[in-house]
Amino acid sequence: MNFYCIPIIVVCCYLIGELFKLIFFNKQNTYKYIPIITALAGGLLGVAIFFTNPEILAVDNAWSALGIGIVSGASATGANQIIKQIFTNKQEDHKND
Repeated sequence: MNFYCIPIIVVCCYLIGELFKLIFFNKQNTYKYIPIITALAGGLLGVAIFFTNPEILAVDNAWSALGIGIVSGASATGANQIIKQIFTNKQEDHKND
């Protein structure tokens, strides 16, 4: 398997999540749907990659591509939280100085 397709799916899903935040700015109750949206988008991207360039994912069937895509899309939410926690902690440290 070429592992460069997984970070591509993660980055695309991260950008989809950020775009969702921009569209629904100041509507905090809609932010709870971002993990679901990124996972679905990742699944769709995984299946789309499988049918357009199956040699990239190197899986045997569309279900495996769907699983890889969903996990990659869900990891975009984790990447968002890592970035958020890093910058939140730095801002809090500067407030305490």
